[in-house]
Amino acid sequence: MLDILSKISIREMPEDYGAPVLKGAVPVPLSIENFHNLEEIRGLKMGFVDGGNNIIFLSPAQAIHMIRLYYSIFEEGKKVDHGRYTFILDTQFDPARDTFRVKIYDVDSSGLLPESMEIKSDEIDEREKIKGVGAYIRRIGEWLLLGRVLDKCDMVVRDGSLQTGERREAEFANRVFENVGDKVIIGFSKTCSIVTEKGYSLLASIHHLSKKNGIEAPWYYNPIAKNISTIKGDMFVVKLHPFSDYVFRVEVYPEDKARMLGALIPMANDPIFIGYPYGLIDADVYARISDEEAKMYKGILYNSADEFTRMQANAMNSHDLISGVK
Repeated sequence: MLDILSKISIREMPEDYGAPVLKGAVPVPLSIENFHNLEEIRGLKMGFVDGGNNIIFLSPAQAIHMIRLYYSIFEEGKKVDHGRYTFILDTQFDPARDTFRVKIYDVDSSGLLPESMEIKSDEIDEREKIKGVGAYIRRIGEWLLLGRVLDKCDMVVRDGSLQTGERREAEFANRVFENVGDKVIIGFSKTCSIVTEKGYSLLASIHHLSKKNGIEAPWYYNPIAKNISTIKGDMFVVKLHPFSDYVFRVEVYPEDKARMLGALIPMANDPIFIGYPYGLIDADVYARISDEEAKMYKGILYNSADEFTRMQANAMNSHDLISGVK
């Protein structure tokens, strides 16, 4: 086993990385000319937004989702405001209308989400079906919260890209973009699956190119491609700290505000994850709905349910029971 794994490991050092592969866009060949020094900016009020979701009851035609949305606002490195809102979604599938009917319980009376929604089944990934409703509405909630927080800040950073896949999500996102005014919205992605024409990670290729040419962080890399139609603003690769092992995919809207990324430099020195803004670490921690927490609520729901409801849940949960066998 170890011998096989050692042979699979990739140790080659590419000379030609290949151009980025972005569907529908015109790639720009990688070049050291595209690295730009990033100057530190202080004195801005910055908001951070993230969300989490988990399932606490699941049957083929009904699911109870739990959603949590969180924001924090930092000024001069200190958290000056925050809010955390929890929602319970009772989702039921209506075969006659081919829709998911969702009743939304606003635990903290935030007024962020409507009391109910009806979602067509073709809005949800076919592989996810009713399980995907929670993440779908969570993403909508993140945009609604971002719009609210934007009024309090100079810039808002959301966990994840500014790309909007589903059409309903795009509608809510576009309302925020249309009202951005002189503010800035940043999408900061923890991971990135974009590759080059040679099959290498785009982030790794850019990072390797910087090290090979002695380019010291903090820096941003741009352009990556032209006419990127799938996102708002423009896409960048960013390294915020010279000692970090990580670079990140980042999007900025409006695209001419790239220098505002410098406001993240003072927030990128947390030893928990050096090079990653600790405002997003804070948001991730407080937005998270852990499996342990969800399991507690699952137990409450299952134990208080009637016999037929438990039978419906049993149609979906046997895999979880077997997986728990040690």
